[in-house]
Amino acid sequence: MIEIKKILLPVDFSKRSALATTFAVSLAQEYKAKLHVLHVYDRLPQYDYLAKEYLKDRKKKLEEALAKVVPDESKATIEVEEIIAEGKPVHHTIVEKAKELGDDVIVIATHGRTGLAHVFLGSVAEHVIRHAACPVLVVRNSEKSS
Repeated sequence: MIEIKKILLPVDFSKRSALATTFAVSLAQEYKAKLHVLHVYDRLPQYDYLAKEYLKDRKKKLEEALAKVVPDESKATIEVEEIIAEGKPVHHTIVEKAKELGDDVIVIATHGRTGLAHVFLGSVAEHVIRHAACPVLVVRNSEKSS
């Protein structure tokens, strides 16, 4: 029997992330697992006073947005921990956080890009699949969305 105690849900606040959230919440409810909701942002130069002030404000706004990802009614049925991390590349930070937190599965959304867009922009989900130590459930929205 598969045992899932901790689930990592990386989010970027897009429509795709909302769909992945639905899957992750259902999985957490089914397995009575803890859900780690993670947002990773790119590092900014830390040597400039203005950058530090901007980062402080940005982090506060990210915390507020992250608190709204999982609906309150779902938070009543599962344990949810919201995490903000800085890192570049984003996929590396996601993989490292999953390892650090001891997550059993990662539920991640994908853009579903193909062709040149995929070649030039790459795919965070694809990199996570290649490097994660745990299984990865990739959620792709069947309709084109941003």
